[in-house]
Amino acid sequence: MKYIRKIFALFCIFAVLSGCKAKFPSQHAAISAGAPESSAISSEIAGQGETSGAAFSANVSQTAPNTASGSAKMIKKELRCTLFISCNDILKNREKFSEDKLSLVPKDGVILAEKSVEIKNGETVYDVLLRETKSNGIPMESASAPVYQSIYIKGIHNIYEKDFGASSGWTYTVNGKQPPVGCNQYQLKNGDKIQWLFICGA
Repeated sequence: MKYIRKIFALFCIFAVLSGCKAKFPSQHAAISAGAPESSAISSEIAGQGETSGAAFSANVSQTAPNTASGSAKMIKKELRCTLFISCNDILKNREKFSEDKLSLVPKDGVILAEKSVEIKNGETVYDVLLRETKSNGIPMESASAPVYQSIYIKGIHNIYEKDFGASSGWTYTVNGKQPPVGCNQYQLKNGDKIQWLFICGA
């Protein structure tokens, strides 16, 4: 033991004289030294999270349905036509008729001024006439012709067929032309112009 102590004492003296200093890293220094690596890992994880989030957002935006355009497609276009009812032909031939009969005729011959009305898909000329005369308080009477599976109009505004001549009566036109079918058989299209006219007979 004495020899060991002497040797250790000599070693210490030699170390002091030679100026050697043993440096050991402190705990704080070790933690500080490891910080850059930890920060780099955190940054890498954060970067991956941002990339994943961006990719997810892009994927959602690509797969999300376009509800605005879908709603626009679902909006149905409104169908309309115009309706006009006149017995002006009676006034053109007024000299042929008594004042009693003429008292039923409006002064300008117009029973219903031209008006735009909404129609449903598949509706006929008769459907529109029936609805509009009823809603405007205009008397209207019709009759069926089973042989032809059609309906014809006997009277509008208390003006009836044969009242102003043996062959007088109501007729209709669509866009200025007289269809070859009954009013209950002519299906309307958007923008059609219907005219109901009372024509005097010979």
